[in-house]
Amino acid sequence: MEQTTFEFDEDGFLTQRRDRLEASIRGAREPLFARAHQINRDCHRLVFSANVHSQDPREMLVAVSFIRALEHYQAAVLLLAAGLVAPAKVAIRAALEAVFTTRAIARDEAALKAFVMNDLLQRRKLVRKVQQHEHTNLLEFRGALTADFVRQLEAEIQKTGVKPQTTEELSKVAGMHDWYTTAYAMLSQATHTAVRELECYLAFDGDGNARSVEYAPSLEDISWLLLTAAHCILLGGDAVAETFGLQYESRAEHLRFIEAQFALLGPTSDSESARA
Repeated sequence: MEQTTFEFDEDGFLTQRRDRLEASIRGAREPLFARAHQINRDCHRLVFSANVHSQDPREMLVAVSFIRALEHYQAAVLLLAAGLVAPAKVAIRAALEAVFTTRAIARDEAALKAFVMNDLLQRRKLVRKVQQHEHTNLLEFRGALTADFVRQLEAEIQKTGVKPQTTEELSKVAGMHDWYTTAYAMLSQATHTAVRELECYLAFDGDGNARSVEYAPSLEDISWLLLTAAHCILLGGDAVAETFGLQYESRAEHLRFIEAQFALLGPTSDSESARA
């Protein structure tokens, strides 16, 4: 397991010496980070070249959901460069959800309508929390919640017949259900702080027994995570290119690079988990 040899002070990752930490992380991984930045640049060029019609809900939502995916992707790259592995996993998971959405609403009219209508269910969920709990931080919402508003919301839900739209359903429509059952499932462990995720903060002896706590997590999965994030955002770019009829010539070369780098990495702890 690759642990950082950087000596942290009381500021942790906010140390004034964090540039030194980033330099040590990027070192042998510079080609991967350089490629991640190039993919980011190409994806921005792609979405910025789209002629988005403001009266077309599909075009608007494809564009903005991909922009959200790009934001999470950039966060992941920055976090990985800083050695913040767990938050990077959370950002990549969020990027995956945004890419599922982008591809699903680009492909399927029913998925687009369900995505928009599910806002009604989210609002009702919030209303019920306000009604069921007396927490002081809900006072403002409770004061604005009228009986007429609740009746109108329920009536609209009944009228539209909207059903909950799950992330798994979106992944299927997006043609990425394999990602949902592998990478997304693995990254969800970091999001929800599963017990296995906490092993990265422990040092083990030769017999597999925990011997000490490590402040900094293992760095061995950074390359795998970078490549996973890059592959994910390229798939989101597919939906943008198809929706707006754009050339996406750099995609094939980027994918060849990613596949070659995955092959060089071999199995890692997270890649094995994703395949399990």
